[in-house]
Amino acid sequence: MRYIIAFIWTFLLSHMACYLIASMNSAAYNFKTSSVIAVVLYVLIMVLAEIMPMNKNASQH
Repeated sequence: MRYIIAFIWTFLLSHMACYLIASMNSAAYNFKTSSVIAVVLYVLIMVLAEIMPMNKNASQH
């Protein structure tokens, strides 16, 4: 479930960012390019989440 929700948020936020950047530059919004960027960002986020060390003791905060 964690991976599905992460993909949905990554997809929505990257499309929103691509739309805003395209509109600020007076360019056309491209759904296909935004989707490719979303998938690449999703893979990077999942890889970074697995590489980063987990803090086992949360009481130290």
